[in-house]
Amino acid sequence: MQFIEPNDIIALDSGSTTLEIAKRLDNVPLTVITNDLYIIGELIQKDQIRLVVPGGVRDRNLLVNENAGEFLRKLNVQKAFLSTTGIHPEFGFTIFTQMHVEQKRALIESAREVYCVADHSKFDKCALITFAGLTEVKTIITDSGLTDELAKKYGDAGVRILRYSHVH
Repeated sequence: MQFIEPNDIIALDSGSTTLEIAKRLDNVPLTVITNDLYIIGELIQKDQIRLVVPGGVRDRNLLVNENAGEFLRKLNVQKAFLSTTGIHPEFGFTIFTQMHVEQKRALIESAREVYCVADHSKFDKCALITFAGLTEVKTIITDSGLTDELAKKYGDAGVRILRYSHVH
């Protein structure tokens, strides 16, 4: 929450940790871009938050759209909060579904600041598809379950690791 200020324009990627961010957002003037139906459901109740949804066809809890990347690149996103399935020194940030890569890439390329929010269990894991190299995302926000050894390993690789006790 300390990274989000009133009147910010932020993007919340789909995922359980980004949903937790949405739940904790105060009803203050803010613009939130998301394609996650659970996040939309959470934020629709907060009338001061301007909700921007790229739209598309429902795939489980997401709206997917082949033009979403093009749309997102036109927006002035200040802060993007991305989820991941795995974080690995060699393979970077990885997921299992190709259709989510373009949207994640668009946010990485266009947002002024990019954060990955992931609990400690995602570290040293690798999923099928890399959507970003390890140093393309400058900051990882994680929980206090991340060991000092892993925090140092990723810190030495050029990533800023922020550990908090209340990350889900």
